[in-house]
Amino acid sequence: MNCEITRQDVQAYVAHLTQAGYAPKTVDHIHDVLSAILRTAVKWGHMQENPTRGVDLPALKTVLPKWVLTAPQAGLLLAELPPLARTMVGVALLTGLRRGELFALRWNAVNFTEKHLTVQEAVYEGVFGTPKTDAGTRRVPLAESTLALLSEWRARVKHTAPDALVFSTWSGKPISPHNVTRRWIVPACTKLGLRKATWLTFRRTYASWSRVCRARWSRS
Repeated sequence: MNCEITRQDVQAYVAHLTQAGYAPKTVDHIHDVLSAILRTAVKWGHMQENPTRGVDLPALKTVLPKWVLTAPQAGLLLAELPPLARTMVGVALLTGLRRGELFALRWNAVNFTEKHLTVQEAVYEGVFGTPKTDAGTRRVPLAESTLALLSEWRARVKHTAPDALVFSTWSGKPISPHNVTRRWIVPACTKLGLRKATWLTFRRTYASWSRVCRARWSRS
């Protein structure tokens, strides 16, 4: 059985996606997936050639480079935030936890004595589950500054039972990451003249700081 998809069909489909408002990067991704499927069709003898080749795609827009906070910027941002947001952002910057892992953190996962926390859960849109990958379940060492942040926060909140969320609403329910960002983080960034920071910004910042520390350690 031969496949009757032509290069003109693929070009028309790309035009349809573009007119429908899909971003150039999304169109490019869809084209890549379609190309991979049709390569298999060629391999199995259903087509003579891959019709996705030679198709004109919308130009990819220049994306602003991903940014990270410098240590002074992080200090200014933390000082500008109220206790809840300051603790969450501080822990994110010092541990590299993903957003879902941070918002699902429970007190029984934090070991103040052995100075580490265990990532074993994540929450997305209020639904709890395991981390995204097997490697996501891991033990994260805690610096003294991180332990101090968590200790100060524990002294402020009423929900401190072992299975209680470290960061929760007054009733103990999960907090919306978007609410924290919209209510405190974005206004603080605006006031300080910083670009808008997100939870991914904090994770990237942790990764960047870690690389710098490893480079310095390797030269010492």
